[in-house]
Amino acid sequence: MKRTVDAPNGLRWTVKRLIVPTGFRPLTRTGMLDAATPRRTVVDGMSRQVPDAYGAWTGPLPLGFLIMPVVLPLVPLVLLLRRMRMLPWTIEARTHPWGRRYPPVVLTYAMRGGEETRRAFSQLVEALARGEGAPVIDGAEKFAQPRGPHSGAPVVGTNSSRHFGE
Repeated sequence: MKRTVDAPNGLRWTVKRLIVPTGFRPLTRTGMLDAATPRRTVVDGMSRQVPDAYGAWTGPLPLGFLIMPVVLPLVPLVLLLRRMRMLPWTIEARTHPWGRRYPPVVLTYAMRGGEETRRAFSQLVEALARGEGAPVIDGAEKFAQPRGPHSGAPVVGTNSSRHFGE
């Protein structure tokens, strides 16, 4: 299930029901860097930043290739558990109001059952077509967007007043 909706306010939403669980989905470029190491981390006593390790042997890219063959056989089990209403389906609406180079606005809903998912999918598409920003869907649980990447420079060490470049 995938549909593109043009809202009256000029936003183009892509609404889809996710088959693969969120934890199995590949990381974006920014997410991959964030998973490797906290960006712009300052360690007390070091004169520069901690280097990013996304391409190193212990980074997310090589480890992802090692873990994927183990995780991939679990997808049919997840689909079976969703069919039995033990795991929820996820519906995601995504738009890029500032262009593809910047983080998207994502609305995520979870609900159990195939028929309920189809009904919630059509409700979400209709609400976005009317121009509602974050519609309330009957019988669905809405998940809030996680905080933005790189929202601050975490400092590691005893003296938290030191920051890189100051």
